[in-house]
Amino acid sequence: MKIAKTLAVFLFLAVMPALEGEAQQRPPWMQPDVVKAAVDIGMTDEQLAQFRSHVAEFMDGRMKAFNNLMRRNNVTNMDRKMKSRTKKLKRRMDEQMSELLTEEQYPRYEIYRDLLMSKFRI
Repeated sequence: MKIAKTLAVFLFLAVMPALEGEAQQRPPWMQPDVVKAAVDIGMTDEQLAQFRSHVAEFMDGRMKAFNNLMRRNNVTNMDRKMKSRTKKLKRRMDEQMSELLTEEQYPRYEIYRDLLMSKFRI
């Protein structure tokens, strides 16, 4: 079952550039190395659903923080403010994942998380 899911993800990633054109940049969570790191965690179907929910919550929170900063028209120290908010959201996601994942899975999640974080410009 896990092998079938992994193959389906890689097939989707292989076809995706043809569907949307290579000129468009993929969002950080859909880049092939990030998706592969998520698959490498080896989650069950139940864990995967919760994992997606927690990552979506992180991404939504990050987007809201960015929009709030931009709405204030105060871009002074924007990098520092976004890094601070991202760290707070990351800690929350880490707590959620520590409750969700096994001791063997958590280090692989940390690899995924660090890779995902490296994809953000701010």
